[in-house]
Amino acid sequence: MRRASVIVCLVLAAAFTLVLGGCGRSSPDTAAPGAPKTTPEGERRIVALSPALAHMLVGLGLEDRIVGRHDWDLVLSKQVPAVGSQDGIDYEALLRTDPTDVLLEWGSRPLPTRLTTLADEHGWTIRNYGALLTLDDIATTLDDLHFAYARIDDKPDEASQIDRAMNPDPTTRFTRPRPSERLAQAWLDRGPGVRRAGRVLLLGMADPPSAMGPGSFHQQVLERIGGTPAITDGAAWRELDAEDVLRLAPDAIVLVLPRVPSDDEAFEPPPEPTADELIARLGAIGRLDIPALSARRVALIDHPLAHLPSTSMADFADELAEILQRWGRETPAVP
Repeated sequence: MRRASVIVCLVLAAAFTLVLGGCGRSSPDTAAPGAPKTTPEGERRIVALSPALAHMLVGLGLEDRIVGRHDWDLVLSKQVPAVGSQDGIDYEALLRTDPTDVLLEWGSRPLPTRLTTLADEHGWTIRNYGALLTLDDIATTLDDLHFAYARIDDKPDEASQIDRAMNPDPTTRFTRPRPSERLAQAWLDRGPGVRRAGRVLLLGMADPPSAMGPGSFHQQVLERIGGTPAITDGAAWRELDAEDVLRLAPDAIVLVLPRVPSDDEAFEPPPEPTADELIARLGAIGRLDIPALSARRVALIDHPLAHLPSTSMADFADELAEILQRWGRETPAVP
């Protein structure tokens, strides 16, 4: 299996582990009531034991506060120490990071006893965001992180320092636009052009063909932007065979296959594959007599974070909408 497919499987496995572990989302639980420890500069030192939460923190401009990361993190520098995953926490590595805050998605399971014990002993704040199951969970969590950790004013000039000293009220950040507004805009209905693309099959793997169905973040995005899913029942992730795809008869197929970024991408983006190349990647289903192949409506979204259930779903929405609108323009409107 190619390296990209391995990473996709690991990310999906982590996401589905969270789904199985959580029965819903609530406000983060604070498990360590002791006085939080601060760095000499008064900044928080955050361990992000969740790739999704780490990505949100980076988007909020808080990367410099992260001192520990999830083993399968895809965003942070490898210079940030890995301290474990859902399968187990490396407590020695966690202690070495000297955190003030530990952020994780642990579902509804009880937090590990050793983690809560160490938090009590060292004054750590634990914030368990349960499990991110929906797009609204992502948006709410992004705002929670902003309100919990965003600096009141990031400007280093003397006037700003005086303003912070005179008005240290953290509720000042409530007067600013919420970060989730960007997500809300990305997930708006994009109009009739998207609907004219027809019934869309979203594939998270090509061999074997594996679809993202109801409840998956990707299908939630498709429906929010006004698209029509080819699969309307069943599990969020399901393997298909040729007969399944023939029966679904999708009008369009979008492959969501995150690539492993290379060092060369900073200078030259990877070339966009042709329709023939994408159809060849479909294997046996690429030889079926279905509308998507007859019309050559097969596209690829290969952003490295396209499977991460985080704010990356805004970029996914924009790219998916652009593809569907292009196909929609090729389809005459029904009078």
